[in-house]
Amino acid sequence: MTPRKKILVVEDHVPLRTALALALPDHGFAVATAGDGEAALRVARDERPDLVLLDIMLPGKSGFEVCRELRRRNSGVPIIVLTAKTADEDELLSFQLGADDFVRKPFKLEALVARIKALLLRVALQGAPPRIAFGPYELDVAARVLRTAGRDVDLTPREYALLEFLALHPGQAFTRAQLLDRVWGPDYAGTDRTVDRFVTTLRQRIERDPRSPEHVLTVRTHGYEFKR
Repeated sequence: MTPRKKILVVEDHVPLRTALALALPDHGFAVATAGDGEAALRVARDERPDLVLLDIMLPGKSGFEVCRELRRRNSGVPIIVLTAKTADEDELLSFQLGADDFVRKPFKLEALVARIKALLLRVALQGAPPRIAFGPYELDVAARVLRTAGRDVDLTPREYALLEFLALHPGQAFTRAQLLDRVWGPDYAGTDRTVDRFVTTLRQRIERDPRSPEHVLTVRTHGYEFKR
C-alpha cells in the first residue's frame, strides 16, 4: 500500500486547525499540526511532511519567517500559504520567500484539496521535465524561473504559473475557463478577460513579436495552447 502523503497544517486558529486535521484524512492525507512558528519548524524537521499549509499570522515567528527558514534549510517541501490578508504585496512576498501557492481565507475545502493534489502532482513530475526549452528560453520548473541568455526573465507569479502550466502541456488546447480553474483555482472570481489580459502581458515578455506569437498561441473559438 502506498503511504499517505503527510500534510503539516500550521494554523493558530484552533477551530480551523482542528477542522483541517479532521477533514484532510478523508481525502487520503496524513496530518501533522502546529499552532505557532517555532512549533512549525520543529514539526517540519521531525515529521518531514510532504506539503505544508502555512498561515501567515502566527504567534512568535510569522508565516513569512517560517517560509524563509524552511528555504534557508534547503527544504524543498511544497508550501501553500493561507491568509485572511488581501494585499497583493503579501502574495508577492510569499512567492519571493519560496512559497509555491497562495490561498486566501475563507476557502472551500474541496478547492484547497484540489490545490494540494495539483501541487503534489507537479512536484512528482518535476523529476521528468525539470527544464523546458523553447525558442531562446529555458523554463526551470524546479526553480520556478524562466531564463534566457543566462539571465532571469522578470515574470509575476501569475504569469509564471500560466506559462508553466501551458509549457507542461504542449500542444493541448485549453479554454479560458479551464485555465482559470487550473492556474488561478476554482474559487478565483475571474473571467475570460482575466486570462486574455495575462496572455497579452505574457506574450509581451516572451514573444519576439507579441502580435504574431510563436509559443502562446490562440486557438480560435476555443482558447490557448503552447508550442515549443
